[in-house]
Amino acid sequence: MENKKIEDMNSNSNKDVDFNTYATKKTIAKGLFDFGLLMSNASQLKALLNQGPSQKFYYAVLALISVSLLLQVIVGIMLLVLGRMVWRSDEEKRRANVLNNVTVGFVCAITIVNVFIAAFGIQMSGDSK
Repeated sequence: MENKKIEDMNSNSNKDVDFNTYATKKTIAKGLFDFGLLMSNASQLKALLNQGPSQKFYYAVLALISVSLLLQVIVGIMLLVLGRMVWRSDEEKRRANVLNNVTVGFVCAITIVNVFIAAFGIQMSGDSK
């Protein structure tokens, strides 16, 4: 009798959860965080370009910001693809899982690059216009 109740609970809980909706909401949330970081990197790039090559570590920070921006565009595209995926078969679920794991790897790389951007940072001079 108790096994029947557990089976009923499991079957009801699976019917209530729409994994496509969950994944779409999760993807949108990731995209919004990515967008905030994109705006931050664009602002850092503007400040760096305004100061010019006289800035200490100019070329290193320029390269790091460029890599971060490129990775963020790639992640944005991957998130769009993930958000559009429909998981009907086990093969589609496997592909979505692999793409999700790759996306997480790229986000980790973006985080590491941005740690270095912060470490080498853009020093604002007191005489900037």
